[in-house]
Amino acid sequence: MLLALFFVSGACGLVYEVVWMRMLTLVFGATAFATSTILASFFTGLALGSFHFGRVADRGGNTLRLYALLEMGIGVFAFLMPVLFAGLTVLYVWVARQFDIGYYPLNLVRFVLSFLVLLVPATLMGGTLPVMVKFFARRRDLLARNIGHLYSVNTFGAVVGAVSAGFFLILWLGVKETAYVAGVVNLALGVTVLALARGLERGREAVPDGATPDLATEVEAGEPVAETAAGETADVAAIRTTGAAAHVASPGLARLVLWAIAVSGFCALALEVLWTRALVFFLDNSTHAFTTILAAFLVGIAIGSVIVARFIDRREKLFSWLGGLELAIGLSAVLAIPILAHLTPVFESMAHAAPDAMLPWKWVGLRFVKSLAVMLVPTVLMGMTFPLAARIYTRSLDRVGTALGKVYSVNTVGGVFGSVGAGFLLIPLIGVQDAIALVAAINVVIGVVLVLADPLLRRRTRLTAVAGPGAVFVCTGALLLPRGFGTLTSYYEGIEQQRVLSYEEGIGATVKVYEDIRGDRTVSISGFPVAGTAVGAQEAQKALAHLPLLLSRVAKPRVNIVGFGAGGTSWGVLQYDVQRVDCVELVPAVIRAAKWFPSVNHGVLSRPKYNLILGDGRNYALVTDRTYDVISVDATSPKMAGNGSLYALDFYRLLNRHLSDDGIVAQWLPVHLVSDFEMRMVARTFMEAFPHTTLWFTPQRRHIILLGTKKPLQIDFRAVSRKLQNERVRQELAQFRVRDAYDLLSWFLMGEDALAKYVKDVPVNTDDHPILEFTPALAYFVADQYTLQNTIRLSKVRQSVLPYLVDTGDTDSATAAVAARVQRRYEATQLSIRGDVYRYLNLPERAEAEYNAALRTDPRETNWLNDWRFAGEKP
Repeated sequence: MLLALFFVSGACGLVYEVVWMRMLTLVFGATAFATSTILASFFTGLALGSFHFGRVADRGGNTLRLYALLEMGIGVFAFLMPVLFAGLTVLYVWVARQFDIGYYPLNLVRFVLSFLVLLVPATLMGGTLPVMVKFFARRRDLLARNIGHLYSVNTFGAVVGAVSAGFFLILWLGVKETAYVAGVVNLALGVTVLALARGLERGREAVPDGATPDLATEVEAGEPVAETAAGETADVAAIRTTGAAAHVASPGLARLVLWAIAVSGFCALALEVLWTRALVFFLDNSTHAFTTILAAFLVGIAIGSVIVARFIDRREKLFSWLGGLELAIGLSAVLAIPILAHLTPVFESMAHAAPDAMLPWKWVGLRFVKSLAVMLVPTVLMGMTFPLAARIYTRSLDRVGTALGKVYSVNTVGGVFGSVGAGFLLIPLIGVQDAIALVAAINVVIGVVLVLADPLLRRRTRLTAVAGPGAVFVCTGALLLPRGFGTLTSYYEGIEQQRVLSYEEGIGATVKVYEDIRGDRTVSISGFPVAGTAVGAQEAQKALAHLPLLLSRVAKPRVNIVGFGAGGTSWGVLQYDVQRVDCVELVPAVIRAAKWFPSVNHGVLSRPKYNLILGDGRNYALVTDRTYDVISVDATSPKMAGNGSLYALDFYRLLNRHLSDDGIVAQWLPVHLVSDFEMRMVARTFMEAFPHTTLWFTPQRRHIILLGTKKPLQIDFRAVSRKLQNERVRQELAQFRVRDAYDLLSWFLMGEDALAKYVKDVPVNTDDHPILEFTPALAYFVADQYTLQNTIRLSKVRQSVLPYLVDTGDTDSATAAVAARVQRRYEATQLSIRGDVYRYLNLPERAEAEYNAALRTDPRETNWLNDWRFAGEKP
């Protein structure tokens, strides 16, 4: 029963980690520095907890009662944390606004604040393992078995917790609600353990003198164990009195094991970061992909713990065993490089998969298999090292809690340094592949040192034992590294990529610039194309710049742009008479890639009115006190991990707070990446923050723009016409055949009344209920169906823009002429949209008929079917 409860405890622990990390990221931002400081503070608390409560457990008293109190304390904090996070947000915003302390000092503030709020619950979590081991560990010859079983059970529970939170609980219940459920479970778990503790106490009182009083002893030993006069088992007494039991390391060797397991923790977490950075290219960059990678990593750790628990207590030469495992980890990590080099992207592997109800689970299964193909062997070996190190370091059973607490804490601290070091030093300096080789080499060095230190091996045997594996590692590395994966390439990149111009494995993301067969350049982030020189790639960025600026009625607007991309939106905005432009970009390497797109951004970074802010756009909206007249959100795919927060009601309300009374907010939404349900959900969410919302197509009708205002939208027809006379603006929009106000107004889809009907039966996407991000990203397989579905649905509810026009002429006849012209263009565009639908259905003859009908209705309607951009394009 206790093992089952400890399994549940492990599940709750991972639920808290996922939920609290998510909550804190919304406060501090999704930058690599912010997420790393949050993770470091959480794991530091775990280390402190294991160190402290291991000592507390060794002082005596009722161990099960202590464990129950820890679990109940964790449960209480599950309900307190949202309140603490709310207070933390207020304090953080105040510090960020009051003190201009710079980027890196602000990250130190983030660490201190997150550490303070996570300290107590993380410390309580860290104490559970050493306390539980203290209860079970009654015989030294079964110590590794106890530790291995408990560690594996808890880790298997962590797998269930990660999968449950990542795939089900947050989607079904919500973020805070998921934590509350885990809190109830923890409280129930604690109450159950208290009841068990009382039962054991009553059982001891009923046992006659001389009998074994501890049920845990009988469970582990299989039979009663004789006792000494002091109430100790004979094994404990022997170790205390002689100090000479087998496998009891000297103080110097014990310290060596402690250092070794710390460095081993460094390597393990560093490899997890490195493998994750590589695997997102072959899986995808969604929340579910990261959950799958984490689950695969933990499964390997748990399996390793089970394996080592079954046999290691019967072995001698434990230093050699631990050293051999480290050598094997290094070799298997290097062998994972060619596996990564030949790994097939999931989408390519499932190219012929039918889009049925089981497709998401087939996708999850294939992700899991591909993750295990890379990580299974080394993670199983990693899982074997912790129980073995704890077995070696524990010198006596009456100090097992202290010993295990030390081993767990240094391993955890090493893991913190490993994750931070891999992300901030190794990847930017030497790249993923060489970093894997370097970390593997560190594992080999640990292994060599441990084998050479084994006092039970002869000197010649030691040298022989390390020379062979060392030579194999060197030869393997020399053979495989030159043939490694080079530049990582995702499925999307592989379709178009012909020549790589720039490749930077930077902090937080891998940024690549590549050229396709037509000579168009694209910038991608972690395998996902985000911007480029192709007309289709520029379409969204240009629309996000020109549409709100053309409709704005503010003389010299202050502009905020979220996302730089290739710089197209930034350059488009500067073609107008603006007061200032603040652009927030999350990934620094994207800015360095800007030099490859001079035809798109025209060196915008050096313009005097342009101000670049490196950071998270969501976090900037939280901490800034500036007001803007135009806010343009050029976020990447809403299905990428972390991006859902830029499509949440909480973010839109932040934007509303920073929008002037006459301001406009523009939000990009791709018709091919979200389903009809998701499209309407985002529109409903946006409309909750901006009741006066209108919906617009981009020029080629490949994307949607949501425009939100604080007042009902009024489009000044003659003001728009004057702005379009600006030669710089005309040149910018010429490639999209926008020559006058009628061309621009043809983008209009619907106003707030029609939009309210369009979105009436869908939920709202919020931080607490991030439905958009946690719904499977099936667009990778059904993008054409999504495009068709959304286009048909939107065409049925599309309205004329006429009711929103003002100042159309000085006379009634002029006004009537404009109205007639606008109405003709509306009808022509409706026919063109029908042509789009037939094109997506692969019916080119019917599509052309609709396009020709559109041209007869209004000769200036764009006929995209005959445009070179669609030549040879598969519908």
